[in-house]
Amino acid sequence: MVTSIAIAPEEHRARCDALLERVAEQGLSGVVLFDPYYVLYYAGFAFAPTERPIALVVGPGGERALVVPRLEVEHAEAKAMFDRVEHYDEYPGEPRSETAIERALSALGLSGTIGADQDGYPWILGYRGPTLSELSGAKVVRIVDKIEEQMAVKSEAEIGLIRESVRWGNLAHRLLQRYTRPGVTDTE
Repeated sequence: MVTSIAIAPEEHRARCDALLERVAEQGLSGVVLFDPYYVLYYAGFAFAPTERPIALVVGPGGERALVVPRLEVEHAEAKAMFDRVEHYDEYPGEPRSETAIERALSALGLSGTIGADQDGYPWILGYRGPTLSELSGAKVVRIVDKIEEQMAVKSEAEIGLIRESVRWGNLAHRLLQRYTRPGVTDTE
């Protein structure tokens, strides 16, 4: 087994496809995710949540769009696993985040009933935007249970990453034990 420190883009795509299969019986037109851990799991895109909304939109055919503020465009495009990257300018610029999310929903054909981890980007750090249901006019169905069930079962690549993490954690603790002495500070 080849050790890697990243999940392959093919596995991220397979995760999105598997999620769509899991929610297919609910008649959803697609999925929208806002939670940073869910976006990382399904798209490999890491971000710290701020007042600038970020959303992963997955269409019924598996097409993936990431909606990001302009500051994150190159970061998103570097991942090279999205079918499209929609962006918006910082407030009060145009287009606004809501417009970029609407464009992604429309481009990927999400309407009617949409699966989501929550009904819109959370109101944090001053962000006070509309809910996903208000923005899209669609019925939003929470699918967190399906997401969590999928994340609970680890792939071979994830197990490899866990093993690699254990190696480094073990080394760190051995060094900590070797160099820790009573009365010595962290820098010493």
